[in-house]
Amino acid sequence: MHDEDRPTPERFELSGGALCLDFANTWGNQLDPGSDRLRDYEYLLAFGRQSGYLTEDPAAALSRAADGNSAIAAETFSLCLDLRRVIYRIFSSRAKGLAIPPEDIGRINAMLGEALSHRRLAPNEGGFVWSWSEIDANDLRAPIWPVIESAAALLTSTDLKRIRECDAGDCNWLFLDRSRAGTRRWCSMSSCGNRAKARRFYSRQRKS
Repeated sequence: MHDEDRPTPERFELSGGALCLDFANTWGNQLDPGSDRLRDYEYLLAFGRQSGYLTEDPAAALSRAADGNSAIAAETFSLCLDLRRVIYRIFSSRAKGLAIPPEDIGRINAMLGEALSHRRLAPNEGGFVWSWSEIDANDLRAPIWPVIESAAALLTSTDLKRIRECDAGDCNWLFLDRSRAGTRRWCSMSSCGNRAKARRFYSRQRKS
């Protein structure tokens, strides 16, 4: 794929508060297939570039590798969509106060070992920080490793109790509620929140 044909990073809104939630939010309304913004392997690379964990050179190398082996790229993208479904079910269940499906935790565990095996310590300002090993262009699954790690990190953090799902009936957006009262209902007041206010206003006007 030529550079000019690649999806632009601006396709994704990254406001969920955690990488794994932003990944789940690439499909904002699961009743509407047209709202799915993660359409093929190139879109996965675009998500990685915009999220900041995939720099341009590795992304370009992975893109060339995907062009050279479309079957493996398609298989990897199918795995990516499966991971997205798993992440959504896990955190949507948590947001609704439901039990998290143990089989979904099993799916994360099955992928977590591979992802964490690519973690490395890197020197930083006299100390060390966690980093990722250099990406092998032949390993097309590299873009989903940080997403898997993010899901595991969120599941084991105190932020788990802050998970919310947008209250709008046509939006499945997941987010971390960092409001003081912990009562945030909408993914964004400028979109779903305002639409809900408009619907309530219209309903009151009809009844008056």
